[in-house]
Amino acid sequence: MIYYFSGTGNSEWAAKTLAQQTNDRVTRITKQTMRPVSVGKNDVFGLVFPIYAWSLPQMVSDFLKDVSIEHGAYCYAVCTCGAQAGYAMRILRARMPLDGVWSLIMPDNYIVAYKVEDDDAALAKVRAANVRLREISAAINARESGCTDVQVGRFPFVKTFIGGRLFNKYARSSKPFRSSYDCTGCGLCAKVCPTQNILVAEDMPFWNDDCQQCLACIHRCPKKAIEYGRSTEKHGRYVFHFTKEQIEEGSDGEV
Repeated sequence: MIYYFSGTGNSEWAAKTLAQQTNDRVTRITKQTMRPVSVGKNDVFGLVFPIYAWSLPQMVSDFLKDVSIEHGAYCYAVCTCGAQAGYAMRILRARMPLDGVWSLIMPDNYIVAYKVEDDDAALAKVRAANVRLREISAAINARESGCTDVQVGRFPFVKTFIGGRLFNKYARSSKPFRSSYDCTGCGLCAKVCPTQNILVAEDMPFWNDDCQQCLACIHRCPKKAIEYGRSTEKHGRYVFHFTKEQIEEGSDGEV
């Protein structure tokens, strides 16, 4: 089984692509699906998640607390990131046995700090990631062990153990969220929130205090009516939307 956490679809696409190529199934990690997981000695356990501030999303850390793995199971993890993963995989390996760890560069979507990439740049990253996923799948199917291919980046200790902790302590606040008069009260933001952190009342969304900063609510709002303070006002929106035909055309020259 492949377990994945995803806000805007990057890790979801990666997990489902791996599942197709390794004849496996996927389960999304949310508050609703959170439960103890037992991995038998003959089982395969996959974990796919995005990097948040060069570290693990809090929900992924919480999920792993109830995962038990028997000796002999084949376990691997793939993280998606805009550029660098820091020491996230080192932290993960300290918590569970992993036969393989890989990072996968995908379009950046943290619009609190950055503008979204244009469609051509985003598609180029996805096409490169598609080729890389084939290599990762081949290693998984062959049950290769000791695989480590992660873009750590510069100053990983500082970024992960200082930047990551500051992010979890200060940057996950729900207070800056707001909706504009363009909001129609459709409730999609509440449906896509992995922690059920959003309540829609009187056709308006209200945020509680259990935010992961996945920004699914902002990116997936059909009216672009949600902002995070003023930092997201001019930063566009991103949801994984590329078709298989678009991706394959640039990955191997064939459709």
